[in-house]
Amino acid sequence: MIEQLRQKISPLVRAGVPLAPFTTFRIGGPAEYYFEAQRADDAILAVRTCRELRLPYYVLGGGSNLLVSDEGIKGLVIRLVNRGLVIEGDKVAVEAGTPAGFVAVKTAAAGLVGFEWAVGLPGTIGGAIRGNAGMFGGEMKDSVEAVRVLLADGQDRIMTKAECGFAYRESIFKTLSGATILSAILALQPGADPAAAQAKMRQYLADKAAKQPLDKYSAGCAFKNWKPRDPETELPIIRKTLDLNKDESIPFTKDGGIPAGWIIDRAQLKGLKVGHAAVSEKHANFIVSDGQANASEIIALTSAIKMKIRDLTEGVIELLDEIEYAGF
Repeated sequence: MIEQLRQKISPLVRAGVPLAPFTTFRIGGPAEYYFEAQRADDAILAVRTCRELRLPYYVLGGGSNLLVSDEGIKGLVIRLVNRGLVIEGDKVAVEAGTPAGFVAVKTAAAGLVGFEWAVGLPGTIGGAIRGNAGMFGGEMKDSVEAVRVLLADGQDRIMTKAECGFAYRESIFKTLSGATILSAILALQPGADPAAAQAKMRQYLADKAAKQPLDKYSAGCAFKNWKPRDPETELPIIRKTLDLNKDESIPFTKDGGIPAGWIIDRAQLKGLKVGHAAVSEKHANFIVSDGQANASEIIALTSAIKMKIRDLTEGVIELLDEIEYAGF
């Protein structure tokens, strides 16, 4: 198989490449086969070859919000390192493998605003679009105008923002099996003062450093914020089970969710450990590794958190993973 992949895709296809260095968790076993796509056309060729050979494939971006199995990933791991950025007026054409933080810096320097919030995102544009990443009040859906995607049937097409199905930490690309984001067009606002935008980004980075455990290995936020389905019934139960006094208020996000970090903190789970994995003492929605944790320990800890929260709140709160899992 390795010879076929090298002949059909590139001589640079390798076997048994460790994946941990390509993830922010620094966890995970090897890729059975591994290829770095320097251009969108490289990714297209790799995907189409895998389909022809009936070989499983997995597309890897910046490796944030991701946990790779200790056993690694079967088939071909296609790591998108296609980087490119072209600014024309208020439109930004960007390749999927471009780091989101780099795009934030470059667009602000060009006098465009609307993407400063992404300066602290650890992943790539492709991954950010797939998960509708967001922070500091911004989300990818606010900036995306169109996305170029390779569908599982081999069709290379442009999808409009409306077709992307953006929702809280969701997009249609999570349900389109085999879809690969290749590039995107972002629409931002012109006429900004670059110095003011840069000052805002410095403040965002300072806030992130103050609130998040950046000195530890993690995958970012572990769980999605929880949104009540029946607030009238559920909120009194939450107040009671999380031991809020009458003067304490429940924090809500702008879309009516309750921060997962606040829930885990109120449940007094900061510092909870399984092996070398722990709930961060700095931000309760971060599971951190001391550099020696394995995927099994992360899975065991996330399961323990979900079970403890569910039991403590009498079944009201069911936390959902924000971390993606590969190779399981």
